Amino acid sequence: MTSRKYVLLLALMVAGCADPEAVRRLDADIESVTERINQAQEERKAYGKGSVVHDLISMRMAIHQQTLAMLQQRRAAEQWRTTLTYTVDGKPYSAPADSIARAAALQGRLKNAREDRESDLQLMRGSADSVRPLYVISIATKTVLISQLEYQLAAHTNGFPPYYVSYHPPSSSPTPPQKTEVPAGKTGVPVGKTAIVR
Repeated sequence: MTSRKYVLLLALMVAGCADPEAVRRLDADIESVTERINQAQEERKAYGKGSVVHDLISMRMAIHQQTLAMLQQRRAAEQWRTTLTYTVDGKPYSAPADSIARAAALQGRLKNAREDRESDLQLMRGSADSVRPLYVISIATKTVLISQLEYQLAAHTNGFPPYYVSYHPPSSSPTPPQKTEVPAGKTGVPVGKTAIVR
């Protein structure tokens, strides 16, 4: 048997060892996220490029595309029985010990966010034309939050990093303005002078 045939046979044997239930679950998640991306693409067509709602839908699509890429990566790893490792800020990432509890908490937050968006949808349907755009923006913003929570839930469920930026409120003490050199010819600031950025 040639080495090429041996490698092919070995690959087929390893593929047969994949956990079919895990692969089916990942396939269902991938299909669901793909459907959300397609839905967002259709929604976005109704809004002009550069509008707030168009940009919010684009942001939501980017989150869904990131979720899809990570799920596809996990599916391939599961199918070929490969171990994936992640590095975050130069340090190896490992799923937190309380991933199950975090996933349960995220499901609760996701349920609340969806109910909140549904409430705005109901209010928008009964609103006057003058305030409807405000509801549309609010709904688009809440849908971005929902996509972020869905990503975090998928991350905790599947063991990849749940990227999010924690909010740090500004300190109560005022910070001094920063000084920056402005290139000549770029603004009305004379050469060699310092512009104050607040």
